[in-house]
Amino acid sequence: MTRPAAPAWAIPWCLLAPALCCVAAFVIAPVACVGLYSFWSHLATGAVNMSFTLENWRDLFTDPFYGEILLKTIRLAAVSTVVCAVLGYGPAYYLTLQPARRRNAFVLLLFLPSWISYIVRSMSWLHILGPNGLVNTALLGSGLVSSPLPLLYNDFSVYVGLIQYLLPLMIINIYIGLQLIDRNVVDAARTLGASDAQAFLAVTFPLALPGLSAGCLLSFILAIGTYITPMVLGGPGTTYYGNLVYDTVVSQQDWPLGATLSLVVVFFLALSLYGYGRLAGFSTMFRETQP
Repeated sequence: MTRPAAPAWAIPWCLLAPALCCVAAFVIAPVACVGLYSFWSHLATGAVNMSFTLENWRDLFTDPFYGEILLKTIRLAAVSTVVCAVLGYGPAYYLTLQPARRRNAFVLLLFLPSWISYIVRSMSWLHILGPNGLVNTALLGSGLVSSPLPLLYNDFSVYVGLIQYLLPLMIINIYIGLQLIDRNVVDAARTLGASDAQAFLAVTFPLALPGLSAGCLLSFILAIGTYITPMVLGGPGTTYYGNLVYDTVVSQQDWPLGATLSLVVVFFLALSLYGYGRLAGFSTMFRETQP
């Protein structure tokens, strides 16, 4: 006696069930708990008053301090993403032109710095940008400057450290997008009379746009929540939103306000995903190779 076959719609859901359970347990449930905390209040004794209040949200929207830090962080994320896209497109395109063996070696070298702790990589800039660091020593030795430049413990050093972290991720995403392009299409454009620049702008760039968009999405999300880079390379006046959340929760032990501030980051994460979906479409992440 044969058992009845499972409905066609049930098989995908059965395969997705483990992943959906993990998402529910490790993403949805924690965010829901954070959302619940945001409607509680912090007492002077350090305890949490579990009674409903909108005080934290009122402070968030009425105190200009939080808005200024948020705008500063969005600017950091946007500028870092644009710089990484501009600097990363050339190397990614160069990788696609290399033979397979050399290309694999370059990709390995690209991720070689990630084998070192991110904190150690950030701290290495202290010896490069500091008053007695490599850059100032070279400038003073060449006579280009008469005193060390203030390259450390400011917004500039935060941008440099963050771009160093995000650039390999941007390059690999653009590279993957370029790899999906059928080279015959580019050759056909050149056969029809297009120059190299015209073929790139009319064929290569539009077809590789999903990879660039994915790299921008990933870079923006990581940049808007960063706090280690400003903590190591930033000075007293370089507070960003991630540091604000960290100080509120860890230093001040104000969990309700910290939860409220954290939900703003979650909101921008969702907004970034929505923007990517409208611009490139999530289906571009899962494009199948046609036979």
